[in-house]
Amino acid sequence: MTDVVKLKYWYDFDGEYEIIEKQALVIAPSTVVTANGECVSIEVVEKTDENGIATIWQTIANVILPEEIVTEIDFESLKDLSVAEMFRRLAAIKKA
Repeated sequence: MTDVVKLKYWYDFDGEYEIIEKQALVIAPSTVVTANGECVSIEVVEKTDENGIATIWQTIANVILPEEIVTEIDFESLKDLSVAEMFRRLAAIKKA
């Protein structure tokens, strides 16, 4: 089952730490599809801190899209699709 959640990540911007919140679609244990900025990504969250904030993760794949498209992605409407079909649709948006 896939769930749409909000995840928080610790980012290190040249020694300045910031928490970034991302909309995420859980597609497998510890594996999510996120939308942030100009990227839709598949990420594996390897470690979280005591507050549930991701501290270590790996980005497996990225689809770069205009930010105005990324901010409008509705994961609720995508959650019943396979990952392949979801990325096929996102790639089709990119070509349009």
